[in-house]
Amino acid sequence: MIRRCRRAAFNAPLALAAIAAAACAGIPEPPAAPPEPEPPQLEPLRFFERWPDPPAPQPLAPHLRWEPSSLSEGTFAIITVLPDGRGLPIFEAAARADDRPIPLYRMPGGSFFGLVAAPLNAEKLSVDLSFRLFDGTLLSRTLSLHVSPRRFTVTQLRVATRFTQPDPTSLERIQLEQALVRATLRKMSTTPLWHGAFLRPLEGAVTSPYGQRRMFNDELRSRHTGLDIGGDTGDLVRASNAGRIVISRDLYFNGNAVFIDHGLGLFTGYFHLSAREVAEGQWVEKGQIVGRVGATGRVTGPHLHWGLYLQGASLDPSALLEPDFTRLSLDLPPQPATLLLKD
Repeated sequence: MIRRCRRAAFNAPLALAAIAAAACAGIPEPPAAPPEPEPPQLEPLRFFERWPDPPAPQPLAPHLRWEPSSLSEGTFAIITVLPDGRGLPIFEAAARADDRPIPLYRMPGGSFFGLVAAPLNAEKLSVDLSFRLFDGTLLSRTLSLHVSPRRFTVTQLRVATRFTQPDPTSLERIQLEQALVRATLRKMSTTPLWHGAFLRPLEGAVTSPYGQRRMFNDELRSRHTGLDIGGDTGDLVRASNAGRIVISRDLYFNGNAVFIDHGLGLFTGYFHLSAREVAEGQWVEKGQIVGRVGATGRVTGPHLHWGLYLQGASLDPSALLEPDFTRLSLDLPPQPATLLLKD
């Protein structure tokens, strides 16, 4: 009995192996491992043969744009010079209008802009532009801009006789002052000193528009080359924009007068002041007080005469508030020169 049990125990592993063999008999053999892929055949790529160099930029003429598209006398045009995107950048640019130099300012991105005056009685403007590209190529182009006439009213004014028939001493003073103003307004920096949109220096009704023909004591004496804004003596007058005070003194016809240089040949004037609050050479910010309304010089009552001068020509100050110029002014980057000019 004991011998039979030992035989069964001895044979147990064989039985388990048989059961495992029977269970595995129905499982297929695993597939053979796939063969190792052969490495790809690499062919050296000759870039200079397959991909030739792109053609070099060509000396293509810049594009020109002017705003507004229709000019009228007493206003100004904004001339913009844009490099052709397929060509070379512009190294430098210059312009002249009817033999007057027009400063051109380089904007970020390589474009240039300048302001061209359309004085009273002008019928057309001939603008000559020249460009030097980065490879030294010189190009030129001439623009002929039509200037539309404007209708101006006539007004009668009564003033002291000394303003219509000045004595020899006064006449000499007048000539010296006019020479000073002309020389000052001919100076043109190559950088815009203003920043942001221009503003009216005084809130009030326009009492005399630009271009009006003036009869002083029944004689046609002049054209009104500014904008008269009504106000009371002592009202604050503010700078239309940032710039340098180039004239602050008492002038025979203009009375207490202030001129501000805004750069690129652009100036504003503030006349007939009862008091001047700035000195020559001083830097002023937009909106800063420059004087007070008065009735000095050749006037019939207290008011502010607001003037605009571009390349020496007297223009309508309202042009400074037009959308095209406002948009350009808002796009101007801050000028390092502004910091250098400040006192």
